[in-house]
Amino acid sequence: MKKQYFLLTLAWLLFAVSGCKDDYRSVVLFEGAEPIYQVGTCDNLVSSLAFFLSETEGETVLGIDGGDGAYTLTNEHESVASVTFAGDSNGYRRISIQPLAAGETVVRVMDGSGSGAQLRITVKERREYKMSKQGFEYGISGDAPVELLGKVSEELSGRSWLEDSGYYVLIPDKGSSYYLDKGVLEIYPTGKEDAPLTGSYETVPMAGEDGDVHALWRFTYDGEQRIFTRSLAGSDGVATVICVLAENVTPFCSPGLLPEGVTVIYREHFLLKLE
Repeated sequence: MKKQYFLLTLAWLLFAVSGCKDDYRSVVLFEGAEPIYQVGTCDNLVSSLAFFLSETEGETVLGIDGGDGAYTLTNEHESVASVTFAGDSNGYRRISIQPLAAGETVVRVMDGSGSGAQLRITVKERREYKMSKQGFEYGISGDAPVELLGKVSEELSGRSWLEDSGYYVLIPDKGSSYYLDKGVLEIYPTGKEDAPLTGSYETVPMAGEDGDVHALWRFTYDGEQRIFTRSLAGSDGVATVICVLAENVTPFCSPGLLPEGVTVIYREHFLLKLE
């Protein structure tokens, strides 16, 4: 009988220890009122944050869950962001984050056991998108001989277009609902990256030959305007997308170079990504 009691007691102790281990949850940081641990895209756990000084107003508050509750925090570069404890809310300890200067820092929130969560914070002066030119091609309409494109390319070679490896930088206007709508345009020609041109970009409605109104992209810089149709290949959440700009360059060809009714299109291929 004593042996049975001993075995029962040992089993109970093993169960209790196992239960305590199962109750321990690793330290995590989260957005909102409380953490959501649903697997997939519905969780609100946070391991990195990005701020833009030109847009940031006020502080960002994150919650802490897990661990033994004896939290401490360290901040590698306090000049980049101020991170402090901000009391409790809804039963969870909170930290407050205020970006200060461009740079990166890593914040670690640890519990009494030494385990914890890491938060990488990136602060930039402004939100900007880089369009790096990958190549170009000409297209010609109708039954016009393709050989004409060589003459067109030669005649238009002196225009102030980006060479391959040149790039644009798009800086959206503050408050724009979509980053491609309107903003400041910086042009970095190959070999002249230290002296960029500055202009503007905007989406404008224009009537086409079919009578329909289309949303076109207008670049204004270096004393002229360029009008494009724009197509993007990518998906939401992808850092880099393919952007193709198509421009009707027929008006820039000298009289008599093209047969009547022939249209020449200049297509530039870019990689577009948030810097």
